[in-house]
Amino acid sequence: MLSRKTSSMSTMPDRGSASIEFIVASVALLVPLVALTVTTSQIASASFAATAAARHGVRAFTRAESTNIGSERVRAITTLVADDHGLTDTSSRWELDCSRNNCLRRGSLVELTVHLDVPLRFIPALPGIDIAPRVTVSRSATARVSITSVNR
Repeated sequence: MLSRKTSSMSTMPDRGSASIEFIVASVALLVPLVALTVTTSQIASASFAATAAARHGVRAFTRAESTNIGSERVRAITTLVADDHGLTDTSSRWELDCSRNNCLRRGSLVELTVHLDVPLRFIPALPGIDIAPRVTVSRSATARVSITSVNR
């Protein structure tokens, strides 16, 4: 016959601590997962914003009447696109590279590179370093100044 052994564990009453342990473990796992998801979505949003700013900015620049007006258009487009993608606390900068001395000469190629610095909110700064962690996202676009443009 089978003998039944009783242990001291079976005689202790259930105190209901399993649900508390589950909640603590869930929070400990979910908080980093949410932080990773938010950080990844911010970087992806910055990537989309930099691509759009470069594409639209270089198009606006090549259709401008002067380099000053074109630069103003690029600055406005970069700010507008970053705001549209929810990147209000991002710093941006851009660089123009032209194939000729006069960027707006007919047939010249203009390359615009947009850099967006995205702060990583959920990644703590290292001790002793005063710089907040950031990721720089850069995208480039190239356009040719139209050969049928007026005043060139």
